[in-house]
Amino acid sequence: MAAKVIFLFLFFFNFSKVFANDQIKILDKDQNTAEIKIIDKITSRLNEVKLNIKTVKKVKDFEIYIEKCVVDERKGFRETSALIQIKDIKNKTKDKVFLFNDWMFATNPAVNEIEHPNYDIWLSKCS
Repeated sequence: MAAKVIFLFLFFFNFSKVFANDQIKILDKDQNTAEIKIIDKITSRLNEVKLNIKTVKKVKDFEIYIEKCVVDERKGFRETSALIQIKDIKNKTKDKVFLFNDWMFATNPAVNEIEHPNYDIWLSKCS
């Protein structure tokens, strides 16, 4: 009887691991895209920009590079996060290399927000 219980426990444990791996998608290929939104605080204009992952793109005063996106659907809702590097190309000082170099979350952009006087930038989705 104990062997059956242990077998069932191991079976369900392994099955749940396989099912959980299907719910996490790592998007790190060139054909994958990420969508970010940039709002100009002075003019109140919103720009939606689609960026290919692993390519550098110049948008407004920034050079944006997205290393990878992770889409997690395990918790019953969709959590999208991306590893983003943003360089301010208008700022020519050698003191600051990146304006932002961290993970950004689509559902909670205030966790890692960008400190810029003129722009707010946040992740919208990945596909």
